[in-house]
Amino acid sequence: MNKAWLPNILLYPSLAVILLISSCSAKRSQTGQNTGRNKIYIGQLSIDADPALKSIISQEQFIFQSYHDSVQVTIEYKDEAAMFDDFRNKRVALLILSRMLTDKEKESLKNVDTIYTRELNVAYDAVALIGNKEFNDNTLTMDGLRADFNPKNTSKANDLPRMVFDKQNTSIVKYVLNLLGYTDQVSSNVYAVNSPTDVIDYVQGNKDAIGFIPYAIVSDRDDDSVKTLLNRIKILSLPAKDDSGRMVRTSANQSDIATGIYPLIRSINTVARYGYRDDLDLLFVNFLDKEKGARIFLKAGYVPNRIPEREINVNTDSLNIPD
Repeated sequence: MNKAWLPNILLYPSLAVILLISSCSAKRSQTGQNTGRNKIYIGQLSIDADPALKSIISQEQFIFQSYHDSVQVTIEYKDEAAMFDDFRNKRVALLILSRMLTDKEKESLKNVDTIYTRELNVAYDAVALIGNKEFNDNTLTMDGLRADFNPKNTSKANDLPRMVFDKQNTSIVKYVLNLLGYTDQVSSNVYAVNSPTDVIDYVQGNKDAIGFIPYAIVSDRDDDSVKTLLNRIKILSLPAKDDSGRMVRTSANQSDIATGIYPLIRSINTVARYGYRDDLDLLFVNFLDKEKGARIFLKAGYVPNRIPEREINVNTDSLNIPD
C-alpha cells in the first residue's frame, strides 16, 4: 500500500463504503427558481454501491442531501455484476466500489461499451477478522490462512479452522480469495452463511471459527452497538512489519489502516463516466473527497484519502506573558 498519503495521520485522535454506480439525470438551474438551499444543482442521481459499504455511504448520503436538498440521491446496494450491468446500460451514473477497477475492466468498458471512466479513491476500508473470545490468534498469519484455504491441504477437517463468510459472491469473498491466490476451489472448511449477523453468531458459538466481515460493522468504536458486539467476539490480529521493519500484531482498526500495515486493507473508490459537464455524479464524488465527506469517514472509523485540517484556537487572555 502506498503510504505517501499517510504523514501525520496518527496525530488525529479520532480517525473517523462498495461499488457505486450513479445515474444522473441532472441539469444546472439557469433561473434559480428552486426552493432548495443550493440553487445551482437540481436533479436526480442514481448510484450503485457495494453492500459492505452501506453503513458509511448512507451516512454520507444523508449529510450530502442536507447541503444539497434540491438533489434527490438514490443508492442501491448490489453485487458487482449487477452494478456493472447498470453502469453499462446507463441506469446509474456512479459506482462505489471496495476496490479499484482492474485494467481488464477498464479496457472492456472503453473498447466494448465506449465508456471512458473517471476513478477516484476517497477512503480506505478493510476486512475484519473475528473469532470467539477464547480464540488464540497469537500464531495466526497470512501464510497460515493461505494454507487453510488450500483445497489440497492434507490436514484432517477437524484440525482446520472454519472460515466463515457472509454469502458466496460478495466483494469480501472475492477480495480474500484473490489476495490468497485462489480463484476456483477452496478448502471444504470454507463456509458461507446468510448475513454478517450469522457470521458473528457462528464464531461466537464456535471456538475454532474465523469470520470475515465488513470493517464497517466494528469501525465506530464509540457506537454503543459496536461496544456490545465487541463484548461478544474478538477482533483477530495478523503479523506485519511496521515502518522500522519490526514485526508487530495488527488488526482491523483505524490506526493500523492509517499506517498501511494491516494486510487486509481495501480502498473505497468511485467510478463515473469521463465527461466535461459539471453534473451531479461529480458533485457527490467531490463531497466524499473533500472536507465534509472526509470528516464523516473519520468519525465512522475509516481513513479518508484527504485528511481534513484541524483548527486549534488558543485563548491567551489569561496568560501572563512577560515583556
